[in-house]
Amino acid sequence: MHIEEIKIENFRNIGFMGIFPHKEINVIYGQNGQGKTNLLEAIWLFTGCKSFRTSKDRELVCFKSENAEISTSFQTSLRENTASIFIDKKRTASLNGVKLSSPRELIGKYYSVVFSPVHLSLIKDGPLNRRKFLDTAISQIDSVYAKKLTYFNHLIGQKNALLKNAAENPSLLDTLDIWDEKIALAGAEVIVERINYIKMLQNKASLIYGGISGETEELKIKYLSNVPYESEEKQDIAEIYFKNMQKHRPNDLYLKNTSSGPHRDDIEILINGISARKFGSQGQQRSASLSLKLGEAEIIKNLKGEHPIILLDDVMSELDHVRQNYILNKMSEKQVFITCCEKETVSRLNAGKVFKIEKGKAVV
Repeated sequence: MHIEEIKIENFRNIGFMGIFPHKEINVIYGQNGQGKTNLLEAIWLFTGCKSFRTSKDRELVCFKSENAEISTSFQTSLRENTASIFIDKKRTASLNGVKLSSPRELIGKYYSVVFSPVHLSLIKDGPLNRRKFLDTAISQIDSVYAKKLTYFNHLIGQKNALLKNAAENPSLLDTLDIWDEKIALAGAEVIVERINYIKMLQNKASLIYGGISGETEELKIKYLSNVPYESEEKQDIAEIYFKNMQKHRPNDLYLKNTSSGPHRDDIEILINGISARKFGSQGQQRSASLSLKLGEAEIIKNLKGEHPIILLDDVMSELDHVRQNYILNKMSEKQVFITCCEKETVSRLNAGKVFKIEKGKAVV
């Protein structure tokens, strides 16, 4: 899929902007604070998800305005589509002239993958951000997974409340086995989905990382579960998970928290067999994070039959010329938007379109 046109009004610092992007590479350059990331953020919102920068819709509206509006026409393999998003205190959306009950109805109609500096936390920070990346990526291709994850988190919340109240009401302890059985089954479903996704991601991301690094480095991704499963069958994992919770019950009662399960799992990223988080350079960490996001895009293409729109915000900094050249000139057959500050970067683009953003306007 690709965007044919996008119009933006009163969004962040953008009073009005209308552009007709290239079907493949689009470079958006300009100084910091001019609106480059705001353009990418507007494009992303058509996924139906929240902004990748804020959870508050009101922050998306220009401070001098009451509301903002974004409209686009985009082409999929099936048809040409139009969509619009209206933002005041919250977002409303329409698709092909039909008002949607929620912007989330755009999920599955419009695909995009975004990389921004915040995604470096995939490598640098703790496991929470890596779990969030994994869960969001799976949810884009499987809406049922989001419901499974919500149900599991609900069960964990209920059990943790029980653990906190057990001291005052010891009879609650009699129900712990029932809760653990439900959690084990729900958690096993989450773990199986994550294991399967990591296998697909390993295949795609490792090839991309090889291209970015000039085939000089190897990327590996491992799913680290605190449920010591041996079989990848859901029922087998559920049984092991239940036993694991039994084993940790005394400690959980003391801490008043459930210590075992997929809500505590992690992903390990290795470059040439060494931890990227502990020992990777800035360029390696950025390349690894980017490879995960581009691998996510390839999975969407394989499963949904559409190339997602790829948004790369400030991806060029701290990458050498070999890695920059891969991003600018080796990502054909998909629509890509790349922001950067350096005009020198633009000169290395072989084909595509260039937009200069200044004070919230496309001036070139």
